[in-house]
Amino acid sequence: MPFKSIFIACVIGGSLMVAALMINRARPPADTSGSTPTFTQATGRCAQCHREETAAVVHQFERSAHSQANITCYDCHQALDGQESNEHYNFTLAGDVTSLNCQACHRTEYDQFARSRHALPAWGAVRGAAEVSADLLAESEQHHPGAVDRPANALALLEGPAAMQTGCLACHAIGAPNQDGSIGTCTECHSRHSTSIALAREPQTCGQCHMGPDHSQIEIYNESKHGALFNAQRPALDLGVDPKRLTTADMPIPTCATCHMSGLDG
Repeated sequence: MPFKSIFIACVIGGSLMVAALMINRARPPADTSGSTPTFTQATGRCAQCHREETAAVVHQFERSAHSQANITCYDCHQALDGQESNEHYNFTLAGDVTSLNCQACHRTEYDQFARSRHALPAWGAVRGAAEVSADLLAESEQHHPGAVDRPANALALLEGPAAMQTGCLACHAIGAPNQDGSIGTCTECHSRHSTSIALAREPQTCGQCHMGPDHSQIEIYNESKHGALFNAQRPALDLGVDPKRLTTADMPIPTCATCHMSGLDG
């Protein structure tokens, strides 16, 4: 083989090796390093990608109470027993974050939710006892007899699966039974990354589902004296106060949560 051909081959091969090393060096550290997930903060390895891909998520988390308490992304997104998992840059993450992930820290709040009408009774109003295990059904019947142990809603069945999924269950899935044995999702009211008490106390949060001709609670509230006062004096209210310290000095005007979210029957 002529020297010229050998020289060209060596140059090309060397160039490819240098290019590969440069590309590998430019990859996010999550691809190449192996630090433990325990030390992964939203402002650290997760954010190196997500600040570019989903910047709003990072900003929401950094302003949240979870961030202030040094809760990491992995604390909430790690896969627990019974959950489907995905491998993501050396981390094993839950395919879906459910209330099982939340109850690891918020057990009392989960127990209150599980006994409420936002849990299985919300699901049962559309799907009846479909996909509900015998244990969960028996537990729910102790608190709300007949709310879950019933046939699926006849009108929902008439509308068909597609309309049911995008219509009724867009709200009623707040109480859906999960594959991991838990019920529902906390993020419907508290949001995924803000994890906000204040957001859950906002009437408009409730109004995302409690609206329209068949359940027009938000319209009724907004047109009531309570609603008029809330909308006029909203800047003076402190909706983010810890429940154990909340007084009428913080929320002198009732919201939906004031009367309806007492724990057992919220």
